[in-house]
Amino acid sequence: MPAVAVLLLLALVACAFLVGLSISRGSTCAVTAGKELVSGRQGTMLVGFVIAASAAGLVTYPLSWLWHPRFLVTADVPISAALVAGAMLIGIGAVINDACLLGTLARIGQGEVRFLALPLGLAIGFGLVDRYGMLAGSMASRHLAASPSLAGGLVVATFAISLIAAWLYLGRQAKLHPTARRWPRRVMLIMGISGALLFGLEPRWTYSDAVHAAIVRGSMDVHLDARALAIAIALVAGSICAAVRAGAFVLQRPSLIPIGRSLLGGAVMAFGGTLIPGGNDSLLLAAIPAGTVSGLTAYAIMTATVCTLLWLAKARRPMVSLSAG
Repeated sequence: MPAVAVLLLLALVACAFLVGLSISRGSTCAVTAGKELVSGRQGTMLVGFVIAASAAGLVTYPLSWLWHPRFLVTADVPISAALVAGAMLIGIGAVINDACLLGTLARIGQGEVRFLALPLGLAIGFGLVDRYGMLAGSMASRHLAASPSLAGGLVVATFAISLIAAWLYLGRQAKLHPTARRWPRRVMLIMGISGALLFGLEPRWTYSDAVHAAIVRGSMDVHLDARALAIAIALVAGSICAAVRAGAFVLQRPSLIPIGRSLLGGAVMAFGGTLIPGGNDSLLLAAIPAGTVSGLTAYAIMTATVCTLLWLAKARRPMVSLSAG
């Protein structure tokens, strides 16, 4: 293997480890953030996501201008019914699974073995889509980050302002509520930078992409999947490391119903990811940082779907309890 390829792989593994570490430390999960909003708290998790996405944007744009085409950037897609349906399906699948794609990684790192069923659920979903050609996403178009421009400069400035505002807001919240859990701003910053580098250098690095690639080929290919496997191991290692350091690692024996939820949730998320295309990880760390309107729209729809389903579930519980009484 050439020296440049070895150095690139080492850089990717290092970034993946930092992303895994950050995901576990920051509980970067759309479902957990939705639960926080529904419970009536300040929504600090979503503000933390703003830090991650803004930091990723501040890395994505300059590197795409300086290192194009080696540093790749997510292209925009039209706002369509397919995009809306895909974002909703990702949100529905995440609620069924009780964790989004990023949150699943954190939960695996904390010892919740049942979430290992999610990749199998993704494989089932992608297999159905590819076999029957049921779903198709929109065609990509040119994006602002392709070359330096005034519009791109304005987007970079927006990311900088958003990052500073979110950073100051979380700092202020920590002072107003000193006994509350402090949101790890630095962790979100690290995740945004590391995630942007991962997507720019290896756009198909996520485990959902690796599963889909294996389904398309009809089998795993050790040679082709070596880089994806190394990245996946580094992600899980980072997540486990963070959980162990925080004393949050507890090996939990899986049961049939949660495993079934992960299988079904994974299949539904695969349907949604085919329509967008991508998942909540690529939306947060690649599509939004690339300044795509479709990425921001899809993430907003996904979040709204998650919050709506959680609110409906919460509203239903008192009614069930009342009828039982």
